[in-house]
Amino acid sequence: MPKKILFLIPNDSMTDDQRQYYQTLYPEVEFASADPYDPMKIAREKLREGIEIIAGRGNTAVTIRNGMPDIHVVEIPITGYDIIRSLGHTNFSGKTIAVITNNADIIGLEMFEKLYQIRIFGYMRIPFSRLRETILEAVSRGTEYVVGGAITCKAARELGVPARMVTLGPESMSRAMHEIRQIQEAIEIEAQRLGFIEQLINNITEGVISVDPDETVLTLNPNAGRMLGLLRSQVEGLSLSAALARIGLDVSVFRAADETGSVITVGAEQLVVTRVPVMTKGKSYGVIYTLHEPKQISSMEHSIRKAAYYSQRGYLARYRFSDIAGDSPAMQEAIRTGLSYAKTEANILLTGETGTGKELFAQSIHNASRRSKGAFVAVNCGALPPNLLESELFGYVEGAFTGATRKGKAGLFETAHGGTLFLDEISEMSYQSQASLLRVIQEKYVIRLGSLKIIPVDVRIIAATNRDIRRLVNEGKFREDLYYRINVLGITLPPLRERGSDAQQILLTLLNTAQSDYGVPFSIERSAAALLAAYRWPGNVREVRNLAERILATAQGPSVTRAQLLQLLDLSGVGTQKNTVAAVGFQHQRQIREITRALEQTDGNLGQAAALLGINRSTLWRRMNRLGLR
Repeated sequence: MPKKILFLIPNDSMTDDQRQYYQTLYPEVEFASADPYDPMKIAREKLREGIEIIAGRGNTAVTIRNGMPDIHVVEIPITGYDIIRSLGHTNFSGKTIAVITNNADIIGLEMFEKLYQIRIFGYMRIPFSRLRETILEAVSRGTEYVVGGAITCKAARELGVPARMVTLGPESMSRAMHEIRQIQEAIEIEAQRLGFIEQLINNITEGVISVDPDETVLTLNPNAGRMLGLLRSQVEGLSLSAALARIGLDVSVFRAADETGSVITVGAEQLVVTRVPVMTKGKSYGVIYTLHEPKQISSMEHSIRKAAYYSQRGYLARYRFSDIAGDSPAMQEAIRTGLSYAKTEANILLTGETGTGKELFAQSIHNASRRSKGAFVAVNCGALPPNLLESELFGYVEGAFTGATRKGKAGLFETAHGGTLFLDEISEMSYQSQASLLRVIQEKYVIRLGSLKIIPVDVRIIAATNRDIRRLVNEGKFREDLYYRINVLGITLPPLRERGSDAQQILLTLLNTAQSDYGVPFSIERSAAALLAAYRWPGNVREVRNLAERILATAQGPSVTRAQLLQLLDLSGVGTQKNTVAAVGFQHQRQIREITRALEQTDGNLGQAAALLGINRSTLWRRMNRLGLR
C-alpha cells in the first residue's frame, strides 16, 4: 500500500539509527532527504507517487506551502529538547546561543535557558534575505554559537560563527504526527461529505449543472449528461458557453432562466431549466442549473394524485381522543393510557369485545404520536385468505403469481412507511402469515412476493383482537414470539355495559350530530334512560350506532321514549321486553359495581368516592343504604 505521509528532512538532522527507529515507529511515513534550498523537486516526485501530506521544517515547509497551495503541509515544530540535543555533550554553561530559524515558534526555550544556565536569543521566522544580517546582529549581542537549520548553519559558518544543526527529536515527531492525524481525519470527513454530495447529485432524477463565478463547469451529473447528450469528462473545466456550444445551444438560454423555470429545446426534446445563484453573505459562489423533463413533472403530478387517492382509500386517521365519547372512569383510564402510549414508538395490542372502538383508539393513538403526519393503514387480517393477505401486506412484483398486475404492487407496509399499520383481528391470521409478519417486524424490511430486493420500512404496529390471544398462544394457534412483539404495550377496552351512563351519552352524541329535521337537540326520557342503563349491549358501541340509525329512521319527535326502545332493542340482554323488574335488577347490579370500584379506589373515603361517581355525598349514602352496602 503506497504511503500517504512524507517527512522531508535535511541530511544532517537525523542519524541513520534515528531514521530507522522513526520508520519502525511510524510505518505509514516515508522519510526523505531534501535540499533545503529547493525542496520542490522531490515534493513533486512524491506527489506523483500518491503522497497526500508533506511535513518539513522551516524553509522547506514554507517553500512547499507557497509552491503547492493545494497540498496539505505540516511544519515540524522545534522544541527546547531539540535545541539541547543539538548542543550535544559540550558544556555550554554560561554561554550565549542564538537560535535562528524560519519556524514560527520554539517551545520551552525559557525553561531550558534557566535549567542549563545558558543565555538564548530566539530569532523566529527569519527569511533568507535577512539571514546574514540576523546572524551578525546576534553576534553583536554576544552570541557565541548559532543553532538552526541547514541554511542557517551554512550562512553562520561562512561568517566564521560556530553553528550546530537542529536535530529532529521524538517530541517534535510526536507533535507533527498529532497534527497530521488531525488532518487525515479532516480529509476523511471531507471525502465522506463530498462523496455523499456526489452520490446525491448523481442519483437525483433531475439534471444538475453547477458553475463557478466565472461560469466554468464544475459538475454535470449523469441525468444532465443524458438530457443534453454530453459527457462529464467533455465539459468539466470548460466554460458553460463552450460546453453548450457542443450541442448547438447558446448560453443565453441558460442565463435567462430563473427559479421558476424556462423551457428550452434540445434536439427534439423540451426541457425545463431553473437557475439558482449560490450566494453566501452577499458573495457569489456560482450558479446551479437544474434540468427537468416534462414526463418527470407529469410523474410527480401522478404521485401527488396517488397520495390523494390513498387519502380517499382511508389511509388517513380521522379520529382523535377528543372524538371518543364517554366520561366513565373505565373509559377515561383507557384514554389516559392511550395518550401515554402514543408518546412512544413501541408496538401496541388493543384487546376488547367486538364493537368497543379498537380502530377508533388506534387512529387516536396515531394522531397523538409523532407519526401523525404519516399514513394510517388499516387491514382486517380475518377478511383475507393467507396468500392474498401476504400479497397485500408485503406487495408483489410482476409475474409473482397468476393474476398479479403487470407493474406489481406496493404492499401496505410500504404504504404505511413513516406511519402506522393497524392490523385488526390479528388473531385470525394464519400461522404461516404470522411467521412472515414476525420477520418484517424484527428485520424492519419487506421483500415483495417474487422479488429479492430488500425494502426498508419504518412502521409502528397497532394490532387488535376480540379474542383471548394468550389462550390461543397456549393452544399453539398463535406464535408466542409474535405475541410478545406486538404486545409490547397493551390496552384492554372496557365493554359498554361496564361504562355506566356512557351508552346514553354516545347515543345522544350520534343523534345530535346526524342530520335532524326537528331543529332541537334530542333528549332521552327517564324511563328510556333506565332501560338503556340496564341493557347489556352485546354489540357495544357498534350496537349503539345501529340503534341511533333506527331511531332517526322511525322517530316521531326529538325525544327518545321507552316505547321506542322496546320496539328497536333486542331485550334478551335484560330478560323479556315486559320484564321491567329484570331491567331494574341489572341497573342495581351496575350501581353496586360502580360504587364498590369507587370505594376501592378511594380507600373507603365517601366524599372522594362520591366525587369520582359525579354525585354528592348524601346521594351516595342513600344509594348505598338502598343497595345494602352499609
